[in-house]
Amino acid sequence: MIAKRSVKKRLVREQIAADVIIFCLGTLLVSVLAIRFLDVKIVNIKEADRNLYTIVTERGSINVVPAEILRIEQTFTKTALTGHPVELDKIYTDKGFIYVSSQDSFAPLGRKLINRVDFEGLPVWQRPDTSLQSVQPYAYAIGTPAGQIPWVFFFLTLQYWSMSVGGIALAVLIFPLRWEGSEPASARGPAQAEPEFLAPAQEEKKVGAIAK
Repeated sequence: MIAKRSVKKRLVREQIAADVIIFCLGTLLVSVLAIRFLDVKIVNIKEADRNLYTIVTERGSINVVPAEILRIEQTFTKTALTGHPVELDKIYTDKGFIYVSSQDSFAPLGRKLINRVDFEGLPVWQRPDTSLQSVQPYAYAIGTPAGQIPWVFFFLTLQYWSMSVGGIALAVLIFPLRWEGSEPASARGPAQAEPEFLAPAQEEKKVGAIAK
């Protein structure tokens, strides 16, 4: 009876974990599509002056000066088809971040903007009074309308939440917890003797009583 109850609870737990995983996958898909829809792509970068760069986006133009750059992250990857190395630069400013790939037509001007503050080509450059946490309020694409910025952070939070909860549910599904019916033998109390061993002992007691 205990074994059946334990199996039933395990099946219910696995069903709940599977439902949570499906829900989180759907939420993750919606958040990814929403972030892609709200993303603002850069069309071009122009050098208006030695200390003034114009970032042309799908939503308009924004002027950026080197003093507004807070953090720069440089990563390298390879294209899927040719395997050529590709440099990806993420430039955080107080107006949003600028995403530049070495395959973009405006990559040379993006590199020139980076060199205005990062003289050593560090993988991660940031100002002395900044950190990754301090630039998170600017973790949206430059040119994003002010009314859409809260939605960007909402869907980013939804994305992180769905990945976290889905990961926990997946761990529960793969490594199920042992609930009732799995107590160690020492916790169940002394084992009862088998009937076939009790019967001879009772017969011996009866014979002894008659002999007396």
